[in-house]
Amino acid sequence: MHKMIHCDVKKLSHGYDRLMFAVNIPSLTAMAALSMIYLLIIRRGVPDDFFRLYIACFFITCAYSFAVSLLVAVISNLRLAGHKKYTYIEILGEQLVVSRYVRSSAGDNGLMAYRRLWVMDLGDVEQVTCRRDSVIIKGKARYFEEPAMWLDYQCTENGRADFDYGWYNEYGGITVTQAAFPDSFFYAERIAQRIIFCSEKQKKREIRRREFRKRMLEIAAQRRTRKKPKERVFRGYEIDRNF
Repeated sequence: MHKMIHCDVKKLSHGYDRLMFAVNIPSLTAMAALSMIYLLIIRRGVPDDFFRLYIACFFITCAYSFAVSLLVAVISNLRLAGHKKYTYIEILGEQLVVSRYVRSSAGDNGLMAYRRLWVMDLGDVEQVTCRRDSVIIKGKARYFEEPAMWLDYQCTENGRADFDYGWYNEYGGITVTQAAFPDSFFYAERIAQRIIFCSEKQKKREIRRREFRKRMLEIAAQRRTRKKPKERVFRGYEIDRNF
């Protein structure tokens, strides 16, 4: 029942493309205004001071557009790399893990990535809702927001998350009632159906386990019940055990 679902990089790239266009709207507007000024005024002849001012405005606009585009491109590539590595949904045997890249910050050893992590038992999943730009998984979960390397974990044979830092297994995170995160996956509705299917399957398995345990306890209790001891005869006389 193990399933790893990575984020949709193309979907995230479209978002950063829209951001690139939005931050360049001022420079595009300035370029259009400068073009109109050139066509309507400068071509007919203007003083040298006005022409120099026009050239300065033109180069400032180009420099602004280049600097903003370069900055957005660097940030976008950095965040896309973080999302590729740390944004995913993993369905383990008994648990559901949702990881979301948050940011990167400078540290002593270079850039340090941070992420949010929700760890939820599949049996505790109540509902999965896909809205326009977000996914909400209702159910009891443990929530973490720490440096990404601190939240590394391994999948145990029982299908549960075992953190490399053992302290997080017992004491890390806070208890929340839902996991809500932006929709950065391809066809989130199908993912929601998959989670619900695995949750229902796990709930049925837990019911069978409880029934099996109950049946084994009943059998063990019957075996522990003392049977009435047999009466024995010694030298022809019947022994009364209540004597």
